[in-house]
Amino acid sequence: MVFYECVLTAKNTAPFTSLTKLMKTISSTVVENGGIVRTVQNHGIRNLPHRFKAKYPDKEGNRYYKKGRFISVWYDASPRVLAKVENEIRLDDQILRHTHLKARNKLWYINIASEKKNPYIQKVIAMEKEQE
Repeated sequence: MVFYECVLTAKNTAPFTSLTKLMKTISSTVVENGGIVRTVQNHGIRNLPHRFKAKYPDKEGNRYYKKGRFISVWYDASPRVLAKVENEIRLDDQILRHTHLKARNKLWYINIASEKKNPYIQKVIAMEKEQE
């Protein structure tokens, strides 16, 4: 399984109930397919770097947004599950942008078998060379 970070930018006018429902569907998709949802964080409403264009105008006719709600979801899943999650996000009209990052932590480096890429193995090899 791969550790992913999903950053979502939603409309600032999006109802909280619809965003909660989206987070529940994303979480259930990950868990039903053998993944683990580590955390979901709401970073609140912030100014966007430039105005974002929505797929469709909302009920008031707004299509461009200068503010957005940022949400992060961290989860472990297979790449097949990642495609399913992205499909669910694309179908939601409240989401302006989304991106998936392959998050890395210290355990990721420990699990690498290649000596050239693993900094911990390199330290051990260097210590062994010094002792000789």
